[in-house]
Amino acid sequence: MDMANQLDLYQLRAFHALGTTGSFTRAALKLNLTQSAISHAVAKLEAGAGTLLVDRRNREPRLTEDGRHLFQACEEVFATLEAAAEGLGLTTAGGRLRLGATVEFGSSILMRHMGPFLAEHPDLEIDFTLAHDLLTPLLRDDLDIVIDCREHLLPDLEKLPWFIETYVVAAAPSFLAAGGIASPADLGSRPVLSLDKAGAWWHRLLLALPGEGRPEFRRIIEVNHIRAMINAAVEGLGVLLAPTYSVLGELERGALTAVLPGVRPREDRFFIYQKKRRAGLGRHRLLTDYLRTLTPPEF
Repeated sequence: MDMANQLDLYQLRAFHALGTTGSFTRAALKLNLTQSAISHAVAKLEAGAGTLLVDRRNREPRLTEDGRHLFQACEEVFATLEAAAEGLGLTTAGGRLRLGATVEFGSSILMRHMGPFLAEHPDLEIDFTLAHDLLTPLLRDDLDIVIDCREHLLPDLEKLPWFIETYVVAAAPSFLAAGGIASPADLGSRPVLSLDKAGAWWHRLLLALPGEGRPEFRRIIEVNHIRAMINAAVEGLGVLLAPTYSVLGELERGALTAVLPGVRPREDRFFIYQKKRRAGLGRHRLLTDYLRTLTPPEF
């Protein structure tokens, strides 16, 4: 008998829920079934498919290679079915979304703006992941939508332009009291804070300057997290280059002072990415439409 004839929809949904949640217990809660019902359905699916789909040897079940292939197919099929159901008016735009964002943007901005959206859509559940690498989990379907300042050009991804990310050079008043920053050349003799020891983080400033006007950093303090780097600048450890939105509070209360006002560091562009096959789902449209109503002045 053809393998396709062995695939039962109920069993596939149980398997898909297990793959999505990573737990028999959570899969049961997701489908409002008992844990034993999920386990039994997955076991029957494996028997019909003639292959092991779930590795149960660890505390948390993991999909086998065959299981991952079937899970990917389930993702595509159920996304198509859900879109069709929405088109027929059989379902609402609720459900679960896994949203990823860069660490500093997610911490400083995103979380402060999600409350009104979730209050307006109580049937929508969102889980958040803040990370530096967002493309990998998006491609693996570990995330549904990501907000990233890196440009990704892949045929399976929808890329929605969002906002321009500007940068500011700033330092603490106490730091500047010991010696001002009147020109970019002054940065060569003062400690600068950077995400990397080589100072590549400062390329946005260097590219905005003529070749002869670019400083050679002789004192680089590596801090591998933007928020920690901001806090280090507030404490007077060095000069900071940071996204403007991330230091608005520090600038407003005088904890940091902007320097080099005549220099405009190169900007970044933020994009919203999602798999094209899911872009038409109601919950995806609701979230992406809402996010694009937010602009930097509101941040």
